[in-house]
Amino acid sequence: MITDETHIAIEQMRKRHVRAIRNIDKQVYTKPWSASMYHDELRRQDRRVYYVAYHNSRVAGYGGAMIVHDEGHITSVAVDPRAQSRGIANRLMLAVHRGSLLHNITAMTLEVRVSNERAQKLYRRFGYAPAGVRAGYYGDNGEDALVMWCHDIQDAAHSALLNQIETEIPGTTDWGQQ
Repeated sequence: MITDETHIAIEQMRKRHVRAIRNIDKQVYTKPWSASMYHDELRRQDRRVYYVAYHNSRVAGYGGAMIVHDEGHITSVAVDPRAQSRGIANRLMLAVHRGSLLHNITAMTLEVRVSNERAQKLYRRFGYAPAGVRAGYYGDNGEDALVMWCHDIQDAAHSALLNQIETEIPGTTDWGQQ
């Protein structure tokens, strides 16, 4: 068992992870996905990219994207509040980007709450830029969503950015079964 505070293991999400992921969702989202939604996503492996992060032998976060034509759409990135500020979200974004690139996409997009400045900072680090607002997007409170895009992700400059981010994350990462 790894007890190093800075060691994070990343692996592809499997059905066995759904219960732990839902526990994280219930802590960080007001409207968490159901188990059946995750199972549906995992059945679409040809057009989905999902990873989990382990910290101290426990699932501490997950992230994923769906592939639509030549674009990736980040569906979720979430980290257990007890495991935040350890670079887990950065590692998950690296895995999701690299996994999505295998689908020959040219751009990635996502929506984020306008009030979630911490997540926006993470996404900007990966090259996302604001492109618009979806008014009243979030059904729980009617909050607007900031739409962000990351273009030209097949370019060498994006690969260099991912490599740079990886070197800046403290600790070690076991990339497991990607």
